[in-house]
Amino acid sequence: MKALMRLTEKAYDMNVVEIPEPVVDKDNWVKVKVAYAGVCGGSDIKLMKVDAVGDSAKLKPPVILGHEASGIVVEVGKSVTRTKVGDKVVYETTVDNCGACRYCHSGDWNMCPSRKGLGSAINGSFAEYVIVPERNIRLLPENVSLKVGALAEPLACAYHIVYDRGHIHSGENIVIIGPGIIGLCCSLVALAAGAKVIMIGTRHSSHRLEAAKEFGCSVLTNDIDNLDERVRELCNGDLADISVDAIGSNQAFDTALHLVRKMGRIVIGGVPSLESNMYTVDMSYIYKNQLYITAGRSSRPSSWTGALNVLSRYPDKFEKLVSKCFPIEKWQEAFDATIKKDVLKAMIKFDI
Repeated sequence: MKALMRLTEKAYDMNVVEIPEPVVDKDNWVKVKVAYAGVCGGSDIKLMKVDAVGDSAKLKPPVILGHEASGIVVEVGKSVTRTKVGDKVVYETTVDNCGACRYCHSGDWNMCPSRKGLGSAINGSFAEYVIVPERNIRLLPENVSLKVGALAEPLACAYHIVYDRGHIHSGENIVIIGPGIIGLCCSLVALAAGAKVIMIGTRHSSHRLEAAKEFGCSVLTNDIDNLDERVRELCNGDLADISVDAIGSNQAFDTALHLVRKMGRIVIGGVPSLESNMYTVDMSYIYKNQLYITAGRSSRPSSWTGALNVLSRYPDKFEKLVSKCFPIEKWQEAFDATIKKDVLKAMIKFDI
């Protein structure tokens, strides 16, 4: 089969290779023929650029990248009971965890110190076939296409950000900084929760802001002088209850920090870039306003349940987020389009 593999520890050493199809050699595993695999603007791009050095490195080459995907089940192990050949599915990304630590017991698999993730430590979805444990398998709702289904993973991350970490409630106001895929997914999660959403981007992201506006969000650009006043106007005189940094930069975090009310919540939901991993924080402002600051990283099993409910509620809206599909041979074009932000979401499409 064809697969996009990170070949060695050296950054950028990746290419499409021909390798044998994976074998279902465990009784409780499932083999999926991949239909669509999304290019993650955070993890996939970062895993392409970094040197995988040391035992603690997340990336374990040689390994097939890709963790956002959908497909059709083609084979099941003999102990598999709830999944059958022909099912349209997506799958969670924590493929291996210890099962014994406090995080595993609380359902926070994403925080397990022994966690092994799909597309970094274990072969992922930029391939014609992938195998995963049955526990990871999630059936797609009947009204959700395989193309839209490939957005389930970033949507689960967004659900984790907005619900698990942001503790959103109906009637609240939420500001989201950054109309990328995570930000747009956060907006749909928040709208489904009954919140009022304000999306903030740059003038260069006008096409992304337009998508947010079509979803039902109020939109603002971050270069206006009275940004906080405009937020107050939209929030009936006060600042937002919650803000989300969906970019992962110092500037975005600072903006998010100053657009929430006293005792408000700020969630860092964007993957910090390799170039800007040092935040400067106004501690006195946080202290004075008793702000709650947290982060939402990856997802937990319960996030997927909520995400699929949102996906089923807004399939037409999510359809608009898939900008362009590429064959695996043109993976570099897909990655370049993602880096340049020419697309909302680039996907690798396989023949099924």
